[in-house]
Amino acid sequence: MRPRTRLRSPLIVALSLLLIFTVLSLSLKRMPLMKTVEAFLVSVSAPLLKGLQSAAGAVSRVWRGYFYLMGVQQENQELKRRLEEYRQKDARFEETLLALGRLEALLNLKKQIALPVIGARVIAYDPSLWSRCALVDQGKEQGVRLGLPVLASGGIVGRVVDAYSGYAKVMLIVDRNSAADAVVQRTRVRGILQGKGGNRCSLEYVPKNADVVVGDLVVASGLGGIYPAGLIFGRITQASKKTGGVFQEVEVTPAADLSALEEVLIVKAAKLALTP
Repeated sequence: MRPRTRLRSPLIVALSLLLIFTVLSLSLKRMPLMKTVEAFLVSVSAPLLKGLQSAAGAVSRVWRGYFYLMGVQQENQELKRRLEEYRQKDARFEETLLALGRLEALLNLKKQIALPVIGARVIAYDPSLWSRCALVDQGKEQGVRLGLPVLASGGIVGRVVDAYSGYAKVMLIVDRNSAADAVVQRTRVRGILQGKGGNRCSLEYVPKNADVVVGDLVVASGLGGIYPAGLIFGRITQASKKTGGVFQEVEVTPAADLSALEEVLIVKAAKLALTP
């Protein structure tokens, strides 16, 4: 609204009031003609003044409401900004708590195995459909070498198959090229844990008369010099004797979530594998 437009209404109201007061003062002389003029002016100007007063009040209320709404809008934006900051802080806090929980579990695992280890973070997965490998941020400079076993808080992850200056490639136990000697903890039945891709392994060469059931824990036997004895591979999730030949069909699901690895431990004291 321009300044000239905003001042026009108050000016008209002031001039009209001045005119009426002048007429009223003249009417004090009780001139018959002035009384007639006074009545005419009052009858004409009163509705106009009332309308102008209502219009001025409405404009004033709208103007105040506009500034009020502008203030409310700015306050609302500020509140939204603060709420988003609190959400971000809450997310970071939750992420920190989860990381501390994972690190605490790894620390407990380190105490249990009582072997020298190297902590590492998983920074990438092999995009190939035919292999299941992960890349970690520790390599030869940190003492990582070919064949070292890699663990997570849940259990065995895999072993190092390539070591670079500051990185290392880990073959996961679900990789189809991965194989390790294993034993069913409850009955001591032995077999070869073979990767099947996805998130599955199989326990090969288990006789049909062997006592294995769903839920049995499968651990490393320590033979072959790859994984320290007693470390967990996973649990049996399927066992079937309705197969041809003399062996059962036994499926094992890894104890560690191999699709969501973040921090791992590389065990330094294990013997080297013969060939990756």
